[in-house]
Amino acid sequence: MNEFIAGFLYTFIAYGTPLILCSLGGMMTGLSGRFNLGMEGMMLFSAFFSLLFANQFGSLIAGLAMGVIITVAIGLMMAFINIRMGVDIYIAGMAVNVLGTGLTTFLIFVLTGSQGSIIYPQAPRLLKLTTPILGNIPYLNQVVSNHTWLDYLAIILVIVLAIVIHKTAFGRHIRAVGKSEWVASACGISVNKNIYASYVLCGILCGLAGASLSLNQGIFVGGFIGMTNGRGWLAMAVVILAQENPYIVLFSAWALGALSAIGDILQASKGFPARVVQMLPFIGALIAASIYSYRREKRNIRG
Repeated sequence: MNEFIAGFLYTFIAYGTPLILCSLGGMMTGLSGRFNLGMEGMMLFSAFFSLLFANQFGSLIAGLAMGVIITVAIGLMMAFINIRMGVDIYIAGMAVNVLGTGLTTFLIFVLTGSQGSIIYPQAPRLLKLTTPILGNIPYLNQVVSNHTWLDYLAIILVIVLAIVIHKTAFGRHIRAVGKSEWVASACGISVNKNIYASYVLCGILCGLAGASLSLNQGIFVGGFIGMTNGRGWLAMAVVILAQENPYIVLFSAWALGALSAIGDILQASKGFPARVVQMLPFIGALIAASIYSYRREKRNIRG
């Protein structure tokens, strides 16, 4: 393994973290029968407010807490207006995305007069950790060491949620709600409680995903593309591919992270336009989702 390959592997693991966290959140709402279209906006809110409060209070914990609290509140609001007010959950998700883009860009202008980005060079950053044993192995240490603690947490959460979904009563209940609310209710399972719980979990995970973007650099980028750069939309493709399997989320997110890393290499070494290379993860997600849908349709025809 040479230096180039080691650097490439390190990069796509780091790139995959926000997508892993966001996709896990989308998976939880999907299990309850609600496909969350608002993950892009939720991550934008978290990225903005986590950086703002981390800089204001000089505390990484304060920034992370505020980012997560805001996204949990947004998740609960989406669930509430869907369950109690009958608003279509897809419309609610799109509204969150539009609000996330517009409000964060407006707040940047109010705070700085800029319409582009906000930079806090003195804001506390996410710490990068070294692995005690693997860090001593040549080349391998360049791949698995010196990531932020959120990078490692994302991998741990994949394992934790795999256990929760398939080995606990909560996991069985939330999957039952997603398959048939009427049957779940007849079996004594609280449908609304599980839907709210799924959106709380989604809020926590999207909050961590958004914070991992801005607190890693001390920068928040506003505008139409924004800090998230479409990761919330990519997460929807990952959720479709993964269904109930968090491990597929992990490897799908890493695969899309690899495409992002390849795009950076092409841009730096070959001079490819930035807008062209940024399309690579979306093209990969589209191809993967198309293949999955085609194969599922063939299985349904045979069945």
